[in-house]
Amino acid sequence: MGRVPRLVLVFVLLLLVIAPAGAQTRSYSIESFKVSLQVNPDSSLLIQETIAFAFRGRHQGIYRTIPIRYERQGFRYDLRVDGIQVLDDGGQPLRTEVSYPGRDLKIKAWVPGAQDATRTVTILYRVRRGLLAFDDHDELYWNVVGTEWAATIRDAEAVVGLPRTVPMGSVRVTAFTGPLGAVGKDYTLHQAENVLLFQATRPLGIREGLTVVVGWPKGHVAFPSAAQRVAWFLLDQRWFVLPLLVFAGCVVAWRRFGRDPLRERSVKAEYEPPAGVRPGEAGALVDETVHPRDVVATVVDLAVRGHLHIKQVSSAGLLEPADYLFTLPKPWLGDPDIADFEVIVLAQVFGHGGVTDQKLLSEVRRDSRAIFPPIRDQLYRDLVKKKYFLASPRAVRRFWRIIGGLLLALPFSLFSVWGGDAPGGSLSMLVALAASGLLVLAFARVMPRKTFKGARTKLQILGFQEFLERAEKDRLNRLPTDTLHKWLPYAIALGVEEAWIWNFEGLAVDAPAWYESDTPFSIRGYSTGIEGFGRDVRSAWLSGARGSGGGGSSFGGGGGTF
Repeated sequence: MGRVPRLVLVFVLLLLVIAPAGAQTRSYSIESFKVSLQVNPDSSLLIQETIAFAFRGRHQGIYRTIPIRYERQGFRYDLRVDGIQVLDDGGQPLRTEVSYPGRDLKIKAWVPGAQDATRTVTILYRVRRGLLAFDDHDELYWNVVGTEWAATIRDAEAVVGLPRTVPMGSVRVTAFTGPLGAVGKDYTLHQAENVLLFQATRPLGIREGLTVVVGWPKGHVAFPSAAQRVAWFLLDQRWFVLPLLVFAGCVVAWRRFGRDPLRERSVKAEYEPPAGVRPGEAGALVDETVHPRDVVATVVDLAVRGHLHIKQVSSAGLLEPADYLFTLPKPWLGDPDIADFEVIVLAQVFGHGGVTDQKLLSEVRRDSRAIFPPIRDQLYRDLVKKKYFLASPRAVRRFWRIIGGLLLALPFSLFSVWGGDAPGGSLSMLVALAASGLLVLAFARVMPRKTFKGARTKLQILGFQEFLERAEKDRLNRLPTDTLHKWLPYAIALGVEEAWIWNFEGLAVDAPAWYESDTPFSIRGYSTGIEGFGRDVRSAWLSGARGSGGGGSSFGGGGGTF
């Protein structure tokens, strides 16, 4: 074979290799992009996009991406798009697939005959939440073609229809052309009755769009109800699912670990406290918390039982509280009648050695460092020891409060770390974390769990409290004349001492042996004296003791072929 035929053969072979590759080269352009956008009186938008694609090479179809997720004032804001249809140039539905990748809605449509041909595709859909509401006007801010098309658009126009009630003389209009964020003015505007026609005066290049802005006075479109807006807002904030999950988890934890037995049992009247339950224990059992009044009730109970004698030695002045002399009538160390937490109370008054037999409240006030916490902690331990609680209520609440506190502190930590570079939608995440922390803190209060014995005893105490508050005079008149003083410590612990004392008005009552003052005994004076004593003790021992307790919405996007 000669040299020339060989060259011809090589040339033919190269053509055979290159030709198929060239045949597979694909591109497209958009001959026209016409949008009809109708603003409805219910503030929804009906949109029709008629797009003429010039296909070069073999294509399967087209896709249109529409941004639907925005951020406003730190919260996510999603448009609602429905009623999506894609039609061919004969008005027949095309095979369509809708997906939601990231921040966009993606419409994918298969177009028959999309090979070296021009095909027209019509996309129909409805948009809600597409209008912006300002104080003095409502506004449409819309990128009608999108800015993500990888092709030129030779002819772009948009027809905007407004509700018939809108006065055209008060409508404010502008438009922009160019890439996202550009403010080009390459357009013309034509107005008719309630209709605006925007036309680009030049072809739009790759990733260039046409944005229209139309504003009109308020009162011509009705926005969704407040309930609907709240529902959409909550659906947009995906992080708001977290507090719901935390709430559900707290409810499950409470039902499993915190709910008391015998909750459905009714309270029956009781005419004496449960056997073996001291007043301070009774007060703590009812609300699962040791309060200062429980310690005051314990002091009074020790005096009523003969382990203390209390005498008022000075009256309250304008600047100084009253003073009281505590006298120890007998040794108390090793006395089996004194509970462990009562030992702590006496030790705080008279010293741990139990030697001093007299002490002024003012001296206790002056010497105090942390009187309430050790009494409180020992009372909790006694309640667990007596099997009224599975664990110390204070320890249980502290555990849940630590979890809630960490959740509540996390948003502040993240905010300080992010500074001005917080990611999009971060505000809803921070709010969700804070709300979750507050929920856990709220549930911490009800997480302590009583045993069956503790729940039964609480019902008995509540029945006795009912008696203390509403005792009938006929019944009280048949009781011993020292009944007022005998049950007074329980009334103090349960917060009904005033009602209990005044129930005895007009009845024969012995003067108290445990308490002494310069004024003759009377119901009125006794009520006032007990109130003042409790206030002064709390002030001296408890209260002061250290250790106690954005912009517009732009419908941009774009599309392409596949």
